[in-house]
Amino acid sequence: MIIDLTSGGKMLRPAFFLLFSEFGNEKKSTTDLIPLAASLEILHVATLIHDDVIDDSPMRRSQPTIHTKYGRRNAIYAGDYLFTIYFELISQNLVKNTDILRNALSMKRILIGELDQMCINFNVKATTDMYLKEISGKTAELFSLSATMGAVVSGGDQELVKRCKEIGHDIGMAFQIIDDILDFSSSSETGKPVHEDLRNGVYSLPYILGLESGNKDLIAILSKEELTDSDDEKATNIVIDDGYLNHAKEIARQFTQHALEEIGKLPKNTSRRVLTEVVKQLVNRIK
Repeated sequence: MIIDLTSGGKMLRPAFFLLFSEFGNEKKSTTDLIPLAASLEILHVATLIHDDVIDDSPMRRSQPTIHTKYGRRNAIYAGDYLFTIYFELISQNLVKNTDILRNALSMKRILIGELDQMCINFNVKATTDMYLKEISGKTAELFSLSATMGAVVSGGDQELVKRCKEIGHDIGMAFQIIDDILDFSSSSETGKPVHEDLRNGVYSLPYILGLESGNKDLIAILSKEELTDSDDEKATNIVIDDGYLNHAKEIARQFTQHALEEIGKLPKNTSRRVLTEVVKQLVNRIK
């Protein structure tokens, strides 16, 4: 089985790890940092494989998903195998047992986030709090871990580590919400067919905001056992016309703004400037 790591992923998590590794007092060599950066991307790919199985997604970044090509059982084995590679890399490259434990706890939160998603799927009573809890584990935790690990390996003190963890979390929350929003304009960013998630009962934040507000038309559509093309179009129009999409954009901007405020408190260097620009570009995708 071949897992393609070159099909369009942005390598954001290892990039954030490398950026945040510039804020501590201990400068590490590229040789020391690359294995840990690689471990974060491997962990990310493992979670994507499992996530695609849970969502029954046939495509990711315009390529067939692993379970579509090789079956669900083999996909789960592949994801599990990548988890072992991740732990092998961090055990070889992290000195303190407490740092390895931090990674294990993060992985636990990521997996709980994946399980939380099943409480939302096909659930017309899903709430914003349920959604935010889910993505806090499934998506934001890995961004938070990347930032935290960067601060830790560079010898950052407790205050710096805490700040980096918070920044990474906010970036991850904004990133997932923005990805949800981009699905309304095209599938070019995610490589997934438009409305695929909706038909699989995976409700993104704009839909959940509509459901939570008690929009009867939207609830009636999403309560159907099977959606038609017309249902997809009607549900999308409701979300756009009734302002739920714009509401989701505002929530993404709030997470982004808080991240930028905390980034401004980091030590002033080139990485802080780059990090600021990257986060600004993140939210600019939905303007």
